Amino acid sequence: MRKLSFMIAAGIAAATLAAPVAAHPDDEDAYAPRGPSTAELAKQAIDKMVEKKKLPASWTGAKMVSFDYRTKNGADQYVLIFENPSIKQAAKRKLFVLMTPGGQFISANHKLI
Repeated sequence: MRKLSFMIAAGIAAATLAAPVAAHPDDEDAYAPRGPSTAELAKQAIDKMVEKKKLPASWTGAKMVSFDYRTKNGADQYVLIFENPSIKQAAKRKLFVLMTPGGQFISANHKLI
């Protein structure tokens, strides 16, 4: 009898835990589709610079190696660092892409200014 009671209680507990929880209306925004990330927008900016011949074509295959957040002259900026191993000159192998927190391209340079 104890075994049967335990099995029934375990079944009720499992059914209760398996039931979906009522979603709060504000939680729906958490699953809304998001736009491109800042890294994706920076990559698009690099691709545009390649199209305009401001960077060699090999930069389309560059990988982001790190990023940082900074405040310069009172403006918040993301600094995304891309590296292109196919560039022979070490000083030009890294590209620092500056973006606003909203995802707008500011500038790109081989030195962080």
